[in-house]
Amino acid sequence: MSWADFRAPDLIRTTESGTIPGSMSTARLHPKATVAFLLTGLYSAAEALCSIFVTVYLWINSHDLNLICRYYIALFVVTPIFFVLAGWYSQVRDRLHVYRLGLILHAVYYGALLLLRERAPDYAVALGALLGVTWGAYWGGANTINYDVTTHGKRELFYGLLGAVTNLARLAAPPLGGLIIQLSDDRLQGYHRLFAAVLALYILAFALSYRLPEDKERRPFRIRRALFPGRDQVDWRYVMLASASLAGSFHIFSILLGLLMYLETNDEVSVGGFASYQALVAIAVSTLLGRYMRPATRGRYMMIASVLLFAGGFLFFTEITAMTLIAFGLIRSASMSMFGIGHFSLRMEIIANSAEDPSQRIEYLCAWEIPLAIGRVVMMLCLMMLSTYFAENGLGIRAALFLLCTLRLVTYGLLAHTSPLKGPEAQPAL
Repeated sequence: MSWADFRAPDLIRTTESGTIPGSMSTARLHPKATVAFLLTGLYSAAEALCSIFVTVYLWINSHDLNLICRYYIALFVVTPIFFVLAGWYSQVRDRLHVYRLGLILHAVYYGALLLLRERAPDYAVALGALLGVTWGAYWGGANTINYDVTTHGKRELFYGLLGAVTNLARLAAPPLGGLIIQLSDDRLQGYHRLFAAVLALYILAFALSYRLPEDKERRPFRIRRALFPGRDQVDWRYVMLASASLAGSFHIFSILLGLLMYLETNDEVSVGGFASYQALVAIAVSTLLGRYMRPATRGRYMMIASVLLFAGGFLFFTEITAMTLIAFGLIRSASMSMFGIGHFSLRMEIIANSAEDPSQRIEYLCAWEIPLAIGRVVMMLCLMMLSTYFAENGLGIRAALFLLCTLRLVTYGLLAHTSPLKGPEAQPAL
């Protein structure tokens, strides 16, 4: 069986009566779609169960914010390099190879945490680099698979169920991870049990991945046009510039908010509950806006979301308490969902218009990771500088969080210059 047999037209099938594809009453999924759901569920559960607690684990064993920053800088530097390499291999060889490599490396990463235990901070940079290779390999394979699934046929039923699996894992797993830690006789032993549980989930996912069909089709990998857009790709230039300013949206907010909640409560269950609360808000807003947002209105929603996040940033100039974090978590999750829906659809539309050939779109997804990584690294360096020179009353962290909120206005300002948001009139060159 080739990968073409697993593409979306086969995932959603209709009855012979001619019903609309995706109808919940008559559509049925291809049997292999169950494997995709299970793999997504296992990965989402493992990440949600443990990723938020790795930062807390490093803090408990080091009490050094700069060490945590160096860990994430190594992660953010290495990830795009291996993401591009994985994208290349996925095109010229087989995306399942890099997907499985990503699962194996996730198991290796958590295995390393188990072996190093309290000595993990001594190897923080190496662990960050290992996770960077892991992320690059996994997402390089997963994104190419998802690309094939999402660009063919009717997909409402498939993605409705896939979203339900992912969101359920994100809601349930963080509090469960906190409970595993808290119910253990010793806190560090609880972290070790958590890492062992996640290791087992990745091993199970690796075994299950052999139920997916192989992809024998070979494709060229031409990233130069996507990485260095010409004057005929002004929209894509703005998207690439906006990517660098999105740094805080992808991971850094979660890192800082989770750590601050732990410092306020000294309780992993509270940290897990805080993550679930933010996920619940995001799900509610996404569900509501999914009904009303249209291409003609997405620019308006993105602008409102940007202003909302900027306004929320002023909370960090008040006393930071658990309630302050909960209030900001509500604003941030609502804003992120409101902005994210419009941004994702805008980005995919511009990729579709910029790619010379449909098979080339994966190169654009890889290229987009480069400025995103640059923005992440610059933001972590700013955090290190601010936390070092403005340590009193946590002013440095407050300033860094406010800066992340302000950058959303920059992102919107750049994307507002793209032709889908401006309208049909001609766009100026950069």
